[in-house]
Amino acid sequence: MSTDSDTRSSAAAFPAGLVDAFDDAQRRTIDLMGLARDRLEVGMSEADIVDEVEAQAKSAGFNLWFRPPYAHLDCPERPAFLPDKKGRLAKGMVVEIDAAPATDEAYGVFGAAFVFGGGTEPKLLIDAKEACKAACGFASRWKCTGEVFVYAQAWANNRSYRVDSDSVGHACFPRLGRTAGAWPHLARAATLMRRHRITWLNPRRMHGFYAIQPRLVLDGRGCAIEELVFVDGNEKRILGRPGGLGEIGRF
Repeated sequence: MSTDSDTRSSAAAFPAGLVDAFDDAQRRTIDLMGLARDRLEVGMSEADIVDEVEAQAKSAGFNLWFRPPYAHLDCPERPAFLPDKKGRLAKGMVVEIDAAPATDEAYGVFGAAFVFGGGTEPKLLIDAKEACKAACGFASRWKCTGEVFVYAQAWANNRSYRVDSDSVGHACFPRLGRTAGAWPHLARAATLMRRHRITWLNPRRMHGFYAIQPRLVLDGRGCAIEELVFVDGNEKRILGRPGGLGEIGRF
């Protein structure tokens, strides 16, 4: 069972400057996504979009990948693991891009969705942003990670959606202790362990860095937005977002 000791001050666990390093990496990841978005062209495939994100990463100050980027076109219900190589990007299509580039000390974790070429956002996209905003707002030192999942699931169900995932995100680990080796690969591997996933079975009290990404599904289509949250006692920050919750989904 979690206790208040789980929410103790992280002065020893998080060295001075570490949170700021993650905040800076997240901000630059958001900027990177904007650079890639502005270079997309009609007819590009998901693989082409991934290549564009990777090409822009170095100019944004990254030299590693916490997790390789991925892209989805037209809101698939069940996204394929590998990017599609068939060119089919068209104006008015919803594009999802997720990237987690890294430096030698930190990384960003950001997932965006937008209408290519501009135009009215579909309700699914609008609600995906609101779902992420709601889940990030709900997170706090007083919540177990499983409660975030249950909240996101209830939020979706109340709006006729479902959350198509065994998780609404995961804990993110800095370059400390066991995750310092083989950076950032061991830190990435740690996120795949069930104990570090934001599932309804997880009773661990929130403390540290969390990627939050509830994927909404309705009528064979799905969409998700991902943001990075830091929780330490009474402090909570939406990293890379000076304006807080109001900026979620923007880039």
